Amino acid sequence: MTAEQLAGHLRAFQDAADAHDGNRAVGTDGYRASVDHVVERLRAAGYDPRVQVFTVPADDHHDEYDDEHDEDSVTERRVTYNVLADTATGDPDSTVMLGAHLDSVPESPGLNDNGSGAAGVLAVAEALAGTDTRNRVRFAWWGAEELNLNGADHYVSDLQANDPGAFDDIALYLNLDMIGSPNYGRFVYDGDTSGGGWHGDSVEAPAGSEAIEAALEGYFESVEMAVEEVPIDDGSDHLVFAEAGIPVGGLFTGDTGEKTRQQAARYGGEAGEDYDPCYHSACDDLDNVDVQVLEEMSDATAAVVLGFASSTIDDGARLRPPDGWPRRSALEELDPVLTGLVVLGVLVVATAAVAVALRRRARVHR
Repeated sequence: MTAEQLAGHLRAFQDAADAHDGNRAVGTDGYRASVDHVVERLRAAGYDPRVQVFTVPADDHHDEYDDEHDEDSVTERRVTYNVLADTATGDPDSTVMLGAHLDSVPESPGLNDNGSGAAGVLAVAEALAGTDTRNRVRFAWWGAEELNLNGADHYVSDLQANDPGAFDDIALYLNLDMIGSPNYGRFVYDGDTSGGGWHGDSVEAPAGSEAIEAALEGYFESVEMAVEEVPIDDGSDHLVFAEAGIPVGGLFTGDTGEKTRQQAARYGGEAGEDYDPCYHSACDDLDNVDVQVLEEMSDATAAVVLGFASSTIDDGARLRPPDGWPRRSALEELDPVLTGLVVLGVLVVATAAVAVALRRRARVHR
């Protein structure tokens, strides 16, 4: 993937917003134009995309994004869409899923939230087009994420009700939401709850989620890029899959939280400022996306998706990192007791080496 490729997708989403009242929200022509771009590029890459039609409620104040809206005020339902595409090869009984939401809020063109994630998924799909894989890969662009995760929820609920076998085939779900923040950090979803910072909105990750975290962190270590863990919360489409018991993971570069001094030293940018000062605002346009970090996060995603797609995934067994995947470090893979023995052995050898050096020095000065 290249920055130019990703920027081209972002430009298409910006054009869709510019031509339709400055946004790409659910039920609007701007959103439909975004769907058309994704479908067109998938077909050009050789995929056979499916557009899943569903409806969402809209109230008479047009405030469909208020989680506390009064159900009695609903006067209409709006038609919207998910887009799905599968690789031509791979075992359908072990489906690796990658997704991002395609809609914006009504106040914004939504180029970082979430044109960045949607562009990343599309670029990964283009990169993997025609690749032979052991397992099938399914790419998804969700509608109505900004309206209570409706798109992903419709997809999962429909499978559970009408095709439970296909639901059971999903081995894992990887989510991209806001991966081009201008004052970014590089964040990996904490699949094993080891990173701290968990809070009331955090989600208990299903078993196997730690394998996705390990794969992502292993990739970033292999390319010598700093990352840190963030709790899995309820803010994006991965929640639907987690609640359904599917292992989840994902990448994120920050929204309204303030970057710390330590993070500014690690990633650059401005300490004390929001990761994305244009979150859910009209200024979330092309100028609000850092294409370099978008490319870095998309490259990591492509490597991990291909890793899982090329690995043995045992039906019914706990998900493991991809075959032969780079580990975070040799010591972290060892049993804690064995790790202690290894460290002790290193200290013993080092102490012996110092003693030998001192004896040699003493003989020289005699």
